[in-house]
Amino acid sequence: MKYHPHGSVLFCTFSLEEGLLLLANPLCKAIVKSCLAAACELYPVRICHILVEATHIHIVLVVINPDHVDAFVRHFKTESAHMINGLLGRDKRTLWCEGYDSPIVLTPVRALIAIAYLYSNPGKDNLETSIDRYPGFSSWKIYQSGIFTRKWKRLRRPQFTPITRDANNPRGYTKRTEEILAASDETLTFTLEPNAWMEAFGYHSPEEQQKMNDQLIERIRFLEERAERKRVREKRRVLGRDRLIAQVFDTSYRPKRRGRRMWCLSEKRRVRVEFIRFFKALMQKARAVRKRWKLGDVAAPYPPGLYPPSMPKLANALGR
Repeated sequence: MKYHPHGSVLFCTFSLEEGLLLLANPLCKAIVKSCLAAACELYPVRICHILVEATHIHIVLVVINPDHVDAFVRHFKTESAHMINGLLGRDKRTLWCEGYDSPIVLTPVRALIAIAYLYSNPGKDNLETSIDRYPGFSSWKIYQSGIFTRKWKRLRRPQFTPITRDANNPRGYTKRTEEILAASDETLTFTLEPNAWMEAFGYHSPEEQQKMNDQLIERIRFLEERAERKRVREKRRVLGRDRLIAQVFDTSYRPKRRGRRMWCLSEKRRVRVEFIRFFKALMQKARAVRKRWKLGDVAAPYPPGLYPPSMPKLANALGR
């Protein structure tokens, strides 16, 4: 079960089953932009920060309608899967891992830590020394520019046909991107809301928000410097911007996933324990409602903030 109440801050992560497919080339960026903007238009959430790596995506968002979060992720994953599979010449292949991780962030300190982790991920993963140099899609440049609204082309599934062998390279990706964008006359508006998570925790004044943004930048730089010191000790180097841009689709890669899905994030143990106790009680209420539904009492309301299952089938229509 997932708990996404209105106004809550979520740290969402969803990953590919296999392969390096969310690359730093213009074609993949165009797909991400179109799918992200379309999902936000249909199922509005307040996107604060986002970063895309070749195997996974991190997003920090604020919930508007609890029902929209699940639908937003589902729409993004479905549309991007069809487009990428179209490029690879694959039909009805699963691209994304089932489900997604979306712990609720309970404190502003933990939210700041999560966002700093998001932007320092390229450094931690030895892709680039800094988010400033990372060529993959992220909200970093939008965040830094202060101009938070963008117009992106809406792309459609039929536009994505298999890439020929001679075009499976950076130059071919760029040419295909230009053709696809030129053929689309629809645009979508995407608005980044980098301070929405602060507002969710009650920080509304520009002075407070500027202070927290300064702390965020400081934290990101600290994590990037720490990652660089670790590389020096281990005598390792980053993959680098040029090599990231030059990557081609690789379906053979098998990611090594570690860690476990969390219900909540907080630097305070007491706050985590209180939330887990509350959430377990909420799940008990939800199970009780489902039992009543199975007995025919469908008037029992499902606890708000949780996603109700489909109504049970209580009878079958008899045909003549």
